[in-house]
Amino acid sequence: MGVMQNLSRRAFIVGSAAVAGGIAFGSYSHAEQAVATAHGNPLAAGLGPNAVTFNPWVEISPQKITLIAQHADIGQGVGSVQPILIAEEMDLDPGQFEIRFAGPSPAYFNSGFADEFAPFVAADQSPAAEAARAATLEYLRKTGLQMTGGSSTIPDTYEKLRVAGAVARETLKAAAAKRSGIPIADIRTQSGHVILPNGSKIAYVDLAAEAAKIAPVLDVKPRDPSTWRMVGKPMMRLDVRPKVMGELKFGIDLKMDGMLFASVKLNPNKGQPMKSYNASKAQSMPGVKKILEIKNGVAVIATNSWYAMQAVDAIDCQWAPSAYPAEQADHWKVLEASFKPEFLGKEWRKIGDIEAGLKDGTPVQAEYRAPYLAHQPLEPLNGIAIVSDKGMEIWVGHQSPQAVQSIAATAIGLKPEQVTFHNQWAGGSFGHRLEYENIRVLAEIANQMRGTPIKLVFSREEDFLQDIPRQISVARHKGSVKNGKIVAADLQSASTAPLKGLLERYGHPVKGSRCAIGRRAVECLLRHPEFPGHQL
Repeated sequence: MGVMQNLSRRAFIVGSAAVAGGIAFGSYSHAEQAVATAHGNPLAAGLGPNAVTFNPWVEISPQKITLIAQHADIGQGVGSVQPILIAEEMDLDPGQFEIRFAGPSPAYFNSGFADEFAPFVAADQSPAAEAARAATLEYLRKTGLQMTGGSSTIPDTYEKLRVAGAVARETLKAAAAKRSGIPIADIRTQSGHVILPNGSKIAYVDLAAEAAKIAPVLDVKPRDPSTWRMVGKPMMRLDVRPKVMGELKFGIDLKMDGMLFASVKLNPNKGQPMKSYNASKAQSMPGVKKILEIKNGVAVIATNSWYAMQAVDAIDCQWAPSAYPAEQADHWKVLEASFKPEFLGKEWRKIGDIEAGLKDGTPVQAEYRAPYLAHQPLEPLNGIAIVSDKGMEIWVGHQSPQAVQSIAATAIGLKPEQVTFHNQWAGGSFGHRLEYENIRVLAEIANQMRGTPIKLVFSREEDFLQDIPRQISVARHKGSVKNGKIVAADLQSASTAPLKGLLERYGHPVKGSRCAIGRRAVECLLRHPEFPGHQL
């Protein structure tokens, strides 16, 4: 059943954040509605007078319309496409709504991972493969895994966001019908308004109070693509102008009154502690307020980020050695030694007699290697946090809101529900913002500076050192050719196991090695049992 089968339920259910709002709309399929109810609606708490919530994606108050983007925008444009999918059905135009990223909630589970996590290649449509995908989807529903990654945003949201917009539209029409006494069939919508037969318009925001008093209209179908105004049509992304003009605020741009700045120096040997440090030089440098020891390194608190970076760089640290090979050549040796039958993880595809085929014709052999690659987005790791006696509030761009909540809470002895997370626009990721080191470090620092907003920014050098790079891999090909045609092809691949490592850093080890070599494979995740590749 793949990786997800071996995870505990609590691996992903880590609480939800309350969001103040007005009227909120959305819809699941009939099967999903029960799950949404079981998990609770993240927009339900904190509603003001004349406000109601149905489901998690559209919120209307008398002041504004807010569309919820459940997936993080890390530069791939989903901060535009998610609200546009909703706006298409609601008859909203760009500029008539605000966008807010979803907080941690299992209601925003990623159904798009069903195909990713099922241990079958995409071309396999066998009953076993389809059963695995269905079971994986059900597991995702029940556990509420909320995460952005694997190009899953559109597969996850294409249907449900359009339905959410349709529910909002039809419920607003029902509210207008109740107010005016005009049949719903005679009412239409356009550009954020309900249009009555005489041409008079009622703004959606003016219908919030009435819509709050009626049941949502759930018997809806998304519109036929032939009627679309925006989806599938040439249009400018919603974030292009604010990015070009420097108006869009990324996580690194946020400021707060009374804020102090932090930078860190951490053990470059991943997962190992700091043995000792000498901060005598740093203590007298400009802007330095405090020097703090943290779990595997040291932090400087200063009056701006540059002072903090300069001071922490002046600290002399003695590091514990790594638990993995120090030289790159030794990493390759481990992968090379993994091409053995006992390390076989899964044979993804086998057609015909490969051994006989390899003996027939001219042999062909090749080896390909992919090295470690740093992710290094334009925006370095950063975040702002405040810790009080009641809990922690954190502002950071991240692809896994529940993980942020859980990692931050665990780092300083809180419960996940005591951590309020505000997701931010992120200046790139490429996998970098699926990791948690800046979250843990920020929580530790803010906990030692209670009551003061702390803005952590990694220097570019530290960002490189602390990155968990893309895994290395080796692929070996054997084949034979006869009369200009391929007779046999045998592909074996070996790699460190990125998903296993990610989950272990999250604090939820996966049972078994979840790695080996894949013979006649098109894809394989693996890890030699004696090689701590998940720490790299």
